[in-house]
Amino acid sequence: ARGALLGDGRGARESVARAERELRALIRHDARWEALAGRLAGLEAELEDVAAEVRSLAETVEHDPDALARLEERLGEIHRLLRRYGDSEGDVLAHGDRVAREVERLRGIEDERVARAADDARLLLEVADTAAVLSARRRDAAGVLAIAVSEALGFPAGAFEVGIGRLPAARDDPAVEVDGDAVAFDATGIDEVVFRFRPNPGEPARPLARIASGGELSRVALAVRQVLAEVDATPTLVFDEIDTGIGGRSADPVARSLWLLGRRHQVLCVTHLPQLAAYADAHFRIAKRERDGRTVTEVVRLDPGARVAELAAMLGGVEAGATTEASARELLDRAVTWAAERRAAVTG
Repeated sequence: ARGALLGDGRGARESVARAERELRALIRHDARWEALAGRLAGLEAELEDVAAEVRSLAETVEHDPDALARLEERLGEIHRLLRRYGDSEGDVLAHGDRVAREVERLRGIEDERVARAADDARLLLEVADTAAVLSARRRDAAGVLAIAVSEALGFPAGAFEVGIGRLPAARDDPAVEVDGDAVAFDATGIDEVVFRFRPNPGEPARPLARIASGGELSRVALAVRQVLAEVDATPTLVFDEIDTGIGGRSADPVARSLWLLGRRHQVLCVTHLPQLAAYADAHFRIAKRERDGRTVTEVVRLDPGARVAELAAMLGGVEAGATTEASARELLDRAVTWAAERRAAVTG
């Protein structure tokens, strides 16, 4: 650029000087060219001054190819940022601020990870301590519960057992160390509780879910409820079809357990067994009837006379005779007498 400016300046000055000389030659023939020749002379002097000033300025300019390359590279980077992150300088700067904040956050992740790992370790120690205490208390209570349930069932001690083991720890599941062993845990602690039952003497106790019949399951469940009644805060217990699988011999013990359970809870029981219904404090009959072309369900509380009739129907069907009705009255009287004796024993 410097050479081009100086070169163009010399060529222009020489052209003006040549034109002036030619005009001077014409003045000898026509004086009217004098004014133009004077103007060209002034232009030549002006061009000389411009060329001198250009040379002076050019000598002060530092020509640095590396600096120019860096400048071009910077301009290219600015255009790239504009294409990628926004249409204006403000958009690019805003993106830069967001990236800077993210970098700071990422730098703190490792510190946060270490802090959380320390919290996890501390919490696992607390879980281990709490679970160990709970497990010890659970084992103490298991023996008491086993004896009480066996007694409530009318079986000798040891007929009902509460087995307590530790939850096995899988490879990827969280675990805690208790008594030197790694054990799994959940919201209930580190124990796995199994109820075992020995209905017949001389046989080993086995898990209740595997060996008990429907009647035995009902009896054991009611016995457990009966034993826990003092600490169970559930106000109302509903038993639907609890008589499934229960024979006549098992009916009386189940009915009496329900009656005892009703001393501390409101017990609602849907049953088809007259032995269970006879022990109820209040007996309701549920029947479907047609009314105005629609089927409706009626629930009627039975008085003592209607109750005997309903028990007779449950024993022998709707066509039950005098013998069946007498059996129903005997069943109800036996239940009422037993309940009265129990109340007297409690109040006495």
